[in-house]
Amino acid sequence: MNIVEIKRIERAPTLRRGVEVWYAAFGGIAAWTVHLLFVASFEHWTFLHSEYGWTLHAATAVCTLATVAAMLLARRLLITAAGSDPASNDDAGQLLFLAQLGLLVGAINLALILLEGSYVLFIPRG
Repeated sequence: MNIVEIKRIERAPTLRRGVEVWYAAFGGIAAWTVHLLFVASFEHWTFLHSEYGWTLHAATAVCTLATVAAMLLARRLLITAAGSDPASNDDAGQLLFLAQLGLLVGAINLALILLEGSYVLFIPRG
């Protein structure tokens, strides 16, 4: 457990803390939601205009990268708060819980994004 790093995260400005902690915990959900809405919205349009079919693959790539970035931030928090009790009410315990949550949520949403992206390859559109 790195107490200095935990205190730096806790005292960081709101925007920086939001990115370091909350994006790490819930960024995968946001990326999956964007991917789901984009693919559902643009599927028929790309069927009518096949020259823009690449946008569905690009959306999958961008949302995958966003989810992996969130998981890397969660891993960083996990390393920083390692050794603390996730059930405790201190800062290290809360960060450890959010890091574990972020890795789990990120893995689930990454699987969902990749599964939805595979639909574009294997299921005929129209």
